[in-house]
Amino acid sequence: MTAQKYKPVIPGYDLTGILMAGGKSSRMGQEKGLVEFKGKPLIQYGIDLLSSYTDKIIISSGNSAYLNFGLEMIPDEITGNGPSAGLAAALKESSTAWNLVLACDLPFLELEFIDGLLSVRGLYQAVIPVHQGIMEPLAGLYHKDLWNQFEKAVLTGNLALHKILGSCHVHYLVTDRLLEKYPNLFTNFNSLEEMDQFIRK
Repeated sequence: MTAQKYKPVIPGYDLTGILMAGGKSSRMGQEKGLVEFKGKPLIQYGIDLLSSYTDKIIISSGNSAYLNFGLEMIPDEITGNGPSAGLAAALKESSTAWNLVLACDLPFLELEFIDGLLSVRGLYQAVIPVHQGIMEPLAGLYHKDLWNQFEKAVLTGNLALHKILGSCHVHYLVTDRLLEKYPNLFTNFNSLEEMDQFIRK
């Protein structure tokens, strides 16, 4: 008997998807989001996932190659300051209160995981998954109002996402049980060698 395919719970409110693709990709040796994995660019996995929830998708990057995906692209206002600067710029430009923020190199995220984030947003400023004490800030739900806090943090040199989130009203969603079902949920690749080893498993 074939297992029933999981269907997303489509949210009844405006939502923007933000794909973080502004990293230097130094270990990968090329633009990470454009590297092909099992027949399509890594970033396309995020686009496909977010498209199940919204048609408002932003790519946080200054690389013009991402224009080929036909989506809005937002470069950092303050360059060279990592994902915190990217979040500040993208959240600032977002037209919706809630924003699904995903790194461009997470090909195994699941609809069930996204539904879990959306289901507990409540009165929080962000919903961030954690597993075995590890935080995954680039696979979370953020309120637009946080752009100002991120921008102020970047301007003062406070670039660590976990420190910035420590001053916000965050719900940390424990995903250990979900990882038992989807053990590769947060798997990403930092080099072509890592990707090749995974494929050959």
